[in-house]
Amino acid sequence: MENKTSKYFKYAIGEILLVVIGILIALQINNWNENRKANIEEQNLFRNLKVDFEFRLTELKEFNKAREETTAALLDINSIIADKDNRPNDSIMDRKISKLLNGFKFNEEFKMLDVVFNTGLINDITNEKLKRQLVDWPQRVEEMLEEQRMHNSFIDNDLRPFLSKYISLRDVYEKFDFRQYNLPKGDPVTLKKNYPALLSDPIFENHLVVSQILIRVNYIDTQALISAAEEIIGLLNIELRSDD
Repeated sequence: MENKTSKYFKYAIGEILLVVIGILIALQINNWNENRKANIEEQNLFRNLKVDFEFRLTELKEFNKAREETTAALLDINSIIADKDNRPNDSIMDRKISKLLNGFKFNEEFKMLDVVFNTGLINDITNEKLKRQLVDWPQRVEEMLEEQRMHNSFIDNDLRPFLSKYISLRDVYEKFDFRQYNLPKGDPVTLKKNYPALLSDPIFENHLVVSQILIRVNYIDTQALISAAEEIIGLLNIELRSDD
């Protein structure tokens, strides 16, 4: 009886151990599956973020290239003001003036990043450097947007009304060459342009100075965003490669 009891006891222990081992294996497989799902979700998140930041980077570079062209036009106009004997025709002036009216309105909507913050996914990102860059991004954008709003306010409330006293805005906007936002040509214009009077008005020269400083500040802020976007894309690429 003692031998039988011992055998039954050992058998029971063996069965229990098998059950426990089976449960542990099942839990391990479940944890592996959950980690795999979480990793897939994180990789999908990184891919979507990369697409968004690449789009933003392209837009930011486009804006700063246009700002460089605007700054060049500003300097040309300053030279034209100083050289009264060699002034270009009205058509050339219309084109140069058109560059002054570009406010470069950056699209501040960033839906993928909003999802990251609103759902708490930002807390699941294990790369602390990447997480910090993503957390800092909205504030950097807001700093740039604040200067952008100042520039657009100046254009809307000061520069454009002032120019309207001397020139045809239709002629100017027909020469507007940013993203093909120009007005179609051919509509009649009855306004008489007076570029000599515009170029002789000291207020215009001061407006050019204000435009130049606002564009310069926007340019610097945008360069900082470009650098941040490039670093974020680089960190995302590292995370995506590490999963290959």
